[in-house]
Amino acid sequence: MKENLKNVLNVIWKIGVGLIGVFVLVLLARYVRTEYFYHFGRAYADDMTLSSDVVVRAYMNNRYKVYNKRTGHYTTRKLRWVSGTPKRDSLTVFCDKDGYRGFLNVHTGEIAIPAQYGKAWQFSEGLAAVVYGDKNRLGFINHNNELVIKDIPYDPGYYDYLFKDGFCIIERWDDINFEDVYSVYSSKKLSKVGEYNELTSIDNSNHIIAKDDDGYWLLDSEYESVFDEPYDYMEKVYDGDGVFVTHNNVKQYFDYDGTLLEPFVIDGIERLKYVIGLTEADPEYDQNDIFEFEPELVAYRVNDNYGLMNANTGKIITPAKYGDIYMISKELLRAEVKYNNNESVLLDRNGKEISE
Repeated sequence: MKENLKNVLNVIWKIGVGLIGVFVLVLLARYVRTEYFYHFGRAYADDMTLSSDVVVRAYMNNRYKVYNKRTGHYTTRKLRWVSGTPKRDSLTVFCDKDGYRGFLNVHTGEIAIPAQYGKAWQFSEGLAAVVYGDKNRLGFINHNNELVIKDIPYDPGYYDYLFKDGFCIIERWDDINFEDVYSVYSSKKLSKVGEYNELTSIDNSNHIIAKDDDGYWLLDSEYESVFDEPYDYMEKVYDGDGVFVTHNNVKQYFDYDGTLLEPFVIDGIERLKYVIGLTEADPEYDQNDIFEFEPELVAYRVNDNYGLMNANTGKIITPAKYGDIYMISKELLRAEVKYNNNESVLLDRNGKEISE
């Protein structure tokens, strides 16, 4: 009896060990299969075509390999990603497993520029922006991987580094002056041709209004200045072709070639009036001022400033340098030194400042 029980237990134990072994083998096989599928399994839906001969094959582990259908061979190891086919170039950006960027040929799939840059952008007009070096400087390389424009301050907040019609505008934030800076680079000169605080394109024209520390400029399609000197202010003429420019409180109208069309432009005229008395007292209402309009003097406006003009002759009495002008009596006027500024001066009818 004991011998039979011992034999039964021995069989049960062997069967149990065998079942456990089979279970472990099944788990191991599933794990190996899952890992193999994750690393080597294909994600066909994410494949991408670069050209008629070259495709990017996707894998389940979010990695990609470039495959040449003509030769039947892979041209790269697994990569993090490959950018799409560029519109005007044969090289596109790729990122290797370590996060570095390089360039490969979309027609052959071969790597043209090895992965070595922290960031890279597509080629445009034969040049591509890259972030290089330990100090994360921005530069432009050519197809030979030569750094032809270098040492550009890099601001990660801006990403438009493409040349168009020979120029690339690079925007960055100036932490010292707390303003945007626009640097213009030329693909022909391979250098910076200008730096501005503002750039405003003019619709239906190839001209640009630019502002730097010296003032306002009118730039043509080659970013050359139309005028020899900067102006205090400049704006587009919305009902004509040209620009209004302001210098020393005088506004003029020029066409885009720099030809003077109007030597003196004003934005508006306001009549002046002064108080000559009060209405009779009314127990139910406050008294109101009684005004008389000035027949000879008017305030003319240039941008946000005012000057004094003779309404009968059109003669300018004062330049448009005041924030506002109003009459306090028939013989005296008060003028704000600047717009919305509490500081003011007294003027006589001839525009002469009077000491209070």
